[in-house]
Amino acid sequence: MRFYDLEIQSSLGEGANSVAEIARFAEHLGYSGIAICNKYESLEQIRKLKEEISKIETTVEIYVGVKIKTESVEELRKIIEQVREEVMVVVVAGGNYSINRAACENPKVDILAHPEFGRIDSGLDEVCLNLAKKNNVAIQINFTEIAEKYRRGRSSLLGRMDRNIRLTRELSVPTIVCSGAKSIWDMRDPREMISIVNIFGLEIEKSFSCLSMVPQNIIEDNKKRLSGEKITEGVELG
Repeated sequence: MRFYDLEIQSSLGEGANSVAEIARFAEHLGYSGIAICNKYESLEQIRKLKEEISKIETTVEIYVGVKIKTESVEELRKIIEQVREEVMVVVVAGGNYSINRAACENPKVDILAHPEFGRIDSGLDEVCLNLAKKNNVAIQINFTEIAEKYRRGRSSLLGRMDRNIRLTRELSVPTIVCSGAKSIWDMRDPREMISIVNIFGLEIEKSFSCLSMVPQNIIEDNKKRLSGEKITEGVELG
């Protein structure tokens, strides 16, 4: 089975390690592919990331991604349009309900990260999740967010995540697990992350899918789109 971690940050963004160091550690952990999703700053930053990736020899597939952090829906939409044809993976940093909903309703978004971040509720409702299902936006479980919380804070966070996972399961919305790592020491063995999802009540097959089939489908779909083979959702060149 192939495993993917589609949100890791490098030293070109807020991360501590180079892409080469991340790739070596991902190979050690048994990943087939990773996406470097630095916080978006500029198209020049993305160009530098592509150059760095092109110099690396590894058995791990390394994809260029981006993580968009903003409190403005208008700015979010503008950045998505700027980066969509430049990267393989578009991640939106959630938390703000307006941003959560805007991400779910945009088919050019691949992953909504930590929608419950900084909230006292889960950050999602059935309206958002039905939009996510329609537009094939995966809802993320962020491993680092869990690891950084302690005691009561972690318990509250897990409760909010649990609600979102139950809703995604009931509404058949894709769920993805990412490390959200800013250091190689934040990265985890794929099976360790799968075990966390399984604790939330997902069947073992679906737990594995969160780290295998769901990210693999994102990559395969976007490879077709970037190559021009896929025109829009449901429309592909023969």
